[in-house]
Amino acid sequence: MTSFFQAFNDHSTAFFVFAAISIILVGISKSGFGAGLGVLSLPLMASQSSINEALAVMLPLLIAIDLVGLRRFLKNADWRILKLVLLPAAFGMLLGYLFFSAITPKILSLSIGIFTFLFLIQSVVMSRIDLKEAKSFPWLGRLMGGVSGFTSFVAHLGGPPITIYMLREKVSPIVYSSTLGVFFTVMNFGKLVPYAYLDLLNFNQLSTSILFLPLVPSGVYLGFYLAKKISAKWYFIIVQFFLLVSSIKLITDGLLA
Repeated sequence: MTSFFQAFNDHSTAFFVFAAISIILVGISKSGFGAGLGVLSLPLMASQSSINEALAVMLPLLIAIDLVGLRRFLKNADWRILKLVLLPAAFGMLLGYLFFSAITPKILSLSIGIFTFLFLIQSVVMSRIDLKEAKSFPWLGRLMGGVSGFTSFVAHLGGPPITIYMLREKVSPIVYSSTLGVFFTVMNFGKLVPYAYLDLLNFNQLSTSILFLPLVPSGVYLGFYLAKKISAKWYFIIVQFFLLVSSIKLITDGLLA
């Protein structure tokens, strides 16, 4: 109980407000609706704390959000895609662990932002040239899985890279969101031991995470609700819109940080 009071007293009102918004945004992103929104969560929370504390506080909440939708995710995921991307993602996480201290937030934000923005341009151009189903590229899945594992480990920014591949697969919204849900459940559980070894996790930060647990289902179920209410065409237009917003935010952070 003392840890909870300390966690509450150690943070400002602004921290709790921004953290609450972050959790709802990442929950919506985890549902698959508005993928890309999740990249805004860590900067929001880190604006009122250190980047290391934000990483540590977010991880248990990310896992909790994963567990809220896990049954749905397991039922509807595309396991062919998961078999393709999970092993490269594990390798990417290993690289993230090895280079954790060497990668600055500025370089990471700028590189992911530019990469995502260029993909979106390519995606829009190709959709105007060829309206047929996009050809699947296994090598792209492995590459994006590895990049996603790396960026997920060092900054909880795994969404944009793997989404680049998933958008090319032309799956239904529920398969899309469920496949990403299983993917990030595995990734987030895989971070626990390395994060503890890097001294990113402690009881005070865990207590802070627990304070936000009641908010965990809100964003996920809101995202599920919105996904059911719109067509597949508009679903992916919205996904691309939020990826555009995210890429601009990341590039701005990289240039101005």
